Amino acid sequence: MDYVSKAQQFFEKHRDEEAAVPMAKYMKNQFDFLGISAVKRKELFKVFFNTFPIPDYETCKNLAKELFNLPEREYHYFAIQLLTKHKKRWSPTDIIYFESLILTKSWWDSVDLISSRIISLFFKKYPNLAVAMTDAWSQSKNIWLKRVSIIYQLSYKENTNLDILTRHILENANHSEFFIQKAIGWALREYSKTDHRWVLNFIIKNTTLKPLSKREAIKWMDNKGLIE
Repeated sequence: MDYVSKAQQFFEKHRDEEAAVPMAKYMKNQFDFLGISAVKRKELFKVFFNTFPIPDYETCKNLAKELFNLPEREYHYFAIQLLTKHKKRWSPTDIIYFESLILTKSWWDSVDLISSRIISLFFKKYPNLAVAMTDAWSQSKNIWLKRVSIIYQLSYKENTNLDILTRHILENANHSEFFIQKAIGWALREYSKTDHRWVLNFIIKNTTLKPLSKREAIKWMDNKGLIE
């Protein structure tokens, strides 16, 4: 039995049709679900990886594509997790593969997971590739590439490249897409936990920011009483 078939056999045992309905509804019914909660999914992933040997990296890249071809969303999450098992083997050319993954059955859940679990770590490993690649994404017509260009530094804190963050926010500040406006607010909110004065000055200075982006950006500062 091949690896994908083993995964299907393993996770099918935990299918919950009743739970799958609201999960699919939450994602605008764009994907089917097995009905496995995030907490249980994390536990099952760990059990699966401990039970079945992880294939070599090149095989895993092919397996991830196969998993993304399955209808249930949990297999897409599993594919992303599988790729992280070989992060030490990531090479500069893999960014093209990761970009293709962002564009596969895209919605905020998979895109944000790829951004945090893969893209963020990849550019920490290869920072010299970040500018050219994320600049191209920011200027792309694809909203999901734009979103990743804005949020991939969420965990960088004091290591955030403010030139990149500023450029990508301003290039998309007037965008009408909800997921872009939310991404801008999210990125600013996270960085406000590192330097709230910089974020406040940025918001005051850049009047093209959409109201939604501003509201999202100031949430943490407002809760902490940092806005006078």
